[in-house]
Amino acid sequence: MLLFRRAARGALSRQSLRWRSSPRLVSYPSRHLSSDNKIDEDKERGITSSTMINLRGIGQVIFLNSAKSGLVILGGLGVGDPYLAALAAVGTVTATTASNYSGIDKGALQNGLWSYNGCLVGCATAVFISPLPESLEYPLLSGTVLSGLTVTVAGAAVSPFVAVALKPALGSMPQWTFAFNIITLTMLLRLRPFSDVSEGGPPSPVNMLPSDQLIGLAANAPLKGLSQIFVVESSLTGAAVLGGIGMYSPGLAAHALLGSSIGSFTAIVLGADASDIGMGLWGFNSALTSLGVGVFFVNTPQAMALSAGGAATTAALFGALKVVFGGIGAPCLTLPFCFTMSGLYMMKDAIPGLTLARNPHSPEKNEPPFN
Repeated sequence: MLLFRRAARGALSRQSLRWRSSPRLVSYPSRHLSSDNKIDEDKERGITSSTMINLRGIGQVIFLNSAKSGLVILGGLGVGDPYLAALAAVGTVTATTASNYSGIDKGALQNGLWSYNGCLVGCATAVFISPLPESLEYPLLSGTVLSGLTVTVAGAAVSPFVAVALKPALGSMPQWTFAFNIITLTMLLRLRPFSDVSEGGPPSPVNMLPSDQLIGLAANAPLKGLSQIFVVESSLTGAAVLGGIGMYSPGLAAHALLGSSIGSFTAIVLGADASDIGMGLWGFNSALTSLGVGVFFVNTPQAMALSAGGAATTAALFGALKVVFGGIGAPCLTLPFCFTMSGLYMMKDAIPGLTLARNPHSPEKNEPPFN
């Protein structure tokens, strides 16, 4: 955790914009669950219904309607950053509770579709709004934790209602992580966490690295890109995320790794800052885009090409938005993914071989719609 914070501060000192954010709905909230709101993958016994819902909510950040996968991911977050994992859990539970007591779409609630934005709010709060201080003295530490809990609960509590409000505007299109971006950027554009960081040394373009360092960077970046979906910089966390995806669908795991790898490779081609690439910041939005394609489109060669091309496009857009948002002292979160995936979704049926799945799930299970 300390290594992650030191790396984050080093990158912030160059005002490099690192970030993101992740994903969406199919039925009412329009995401990646079967449109009949069927609870799949989870037949576990002895786990309370509320726990299952919350774990699914964590999984739904990356389109997984599975409590098992959500549990693996939460464990991976705990390995990379226990404080962040705790706030992610608090955000998920808060969003679930708010949607439950408000009475909005119970099918979406059961599938964790009202919860994933709250999970992401907690992750972002732990890194950008109330990060743990260097000094772990009790007064300072307790104040930071209390602040983090307060911000997470407040932001996560409104996330289901932001999603409800977005439904008319987006129509049948999934909501991706727009609600998370709206809520979190509302706070970050006011706080401007990158604005008061002094300039450090010049960036280190990746094309200036020796070949052995470049190979090492390229090998580690994809897994860190997967961990950065949850705002963690850790290859172990990335491996846990990949494992959780693989439990749900090996095909989706291939899409995720492909997307993160292409995003990192695109950054190398563009000559981006080596430290940003090494931290996985160029991979997470691209991984989300490839996951979205794998979930919503019928598995065809054209869909695989769309996944790869969409990942590269997302990385290029991240590079542009990183500069724009860096100028105002805030990260761009997962907006590159949201914008790119919206465009890809609207390409449905426009190109032969690109067809939306009848009940979005995974490459192995997606079937074409009825004629």
